[in-house]
Amino acid sequence: MSEREELEETALPAVLVRRSDLPVPFVHPGSSFFGGLPRLPPQFEWPRADVRANVELETVALTFVAQVDLADVPGSKWSPLPKRGTLFFFCSSVFVDEGNPPCRVLYSPAGGNAYPERTPPPDLMPLADPNGDAQVKWLDPVLDFHSKVEFKYPLSFRPFRDFDFHDDVVGGEVLIESLSRALGPGEPDTRDLLQYRTVEEYAKDVEWPFNWLLITHVVRSVLWHVRLDLTREAHDKSLTDEVAAELQRLRRGAIGWLERCRALTPLDDVDADAKLAFRAWWVGVAEAYGTMVGQVFTSAFSIAADLGHAINYTIRCLAAQSADACDDVPLGYLANLVRQNHWKAPTVKDGQNRRFSSAIHQMLGYGFGPQNATEEHMEDILLLQIQGDPAFFNWHANTGGVLHFWIDPDALAQFDFSKVAATYECD
Repeated sequence: MSEREELEETALPAVLVRRSDLPVPFVHPGSSFFGGLPRLPPQFEWPRADVRANVELETVALTFVAQVDLADVPGSKWSPLPKRGTLFFFCSSVFVDEGNPPCRVLYSPAGGNAYPERTPPPDLMPLADPNGDAQVKWLDPVLDFHSKVEFKYPLSFRPFRDFDFHDDVVGGEVLIESLSRALGPGEPDTRDLLQYRTVEEYAKDVEWPFNWLLITHVVRSVLWHVRLDLTREAHDKSLTDEVAAELQRLRRGAIGWLERCRALTPLDDVDADAKLAFRAWWVGVAEAYGTMVGQVFTSAFSIAADLGHAINYTIRCLAAQSADACDDVPLGYLANLVRQNHWKAPTVKDGQNRRFSSAIHQMLGYGFGPQNATEEHMEDILLLQIQGDPAFFNWHANTGGVLHFWIDPDALAQFDFSKVAATYECD
């Protein structure tokens, strides 16, 4: 028997989970989605657990991750999942030093749109927790709804066959064939327009800022860095008077722009003079940080990276309001964000390592991970796998990270989801 034939004998039916390219308003009628708010039956409480971010242990309401209406999921003739009903996935969004994050999965026999959205509880944990390493630091849990509630992405489902192998060229070829039958050959893996973009490149780009909401997020990101650098010593060095004075100057400039933003409507266009003035101010901030290397935590690279994040975050905010709200976004920025979710043409090495340029979310099958969770849970059923995805900024944006939800087959047969276990791995 050839190796390919041996691999074919390991084949398990599975389901790819594909999200929409952009978020949608919460009123979107889809009954399966990542993020958003769960449509919980009234008898269900929002799950809580003890979560640790850095040092402190605190009982909080868990992050809502996904809702899956099982009527949307293909495989009624072979799937061990219930044929009808809805699964609600909750999990701690703090993954640092947490290989088994607290989680809960709830099951209702009703359809996904049977009940209205549940209002989030006041003790809902911010995504990644305020002290977590992956928290978006410039967002305020009091002011920013999406610092606690992920944007809503409708889901679609496609069957495929999964195979049991690790670091194997033939296994990779077989898996790529299976994925390509479900997703197509894939697009060229083009460079992310904003990732690793330099200050100089942004300085020449006249497309930004395209509204005052973007300016607000950029200014708040700068202000967060300045406050950090004013209050924390870098490399065991106290701030010199010159550096402290420069940081205070940057702080005053940021506050001035923030006050200007507050006097305007966030979605207002930015006139040419204001655009020029803001870009000049931002470039000045980055250049100032370039002169403080080794004396503060923040670098000019951090300032540029946060600008790219703020552009993508602003586009998500607009898409979550309405499809038309993105009409004024520069096409290059919009297409760049949309492209992040597209299936990229895989290479042989991608298949061999089970590591692709596009996030692979799935239900059932073997799943994959950079460590040994799939081997340890070989006897369990994979309810849901969510790979790190740029959409989940920043709590689960690391594409080398994988979140799994596992259930014992006997428990699943009895519709008992009380002991679902979550694993998180990162390379």
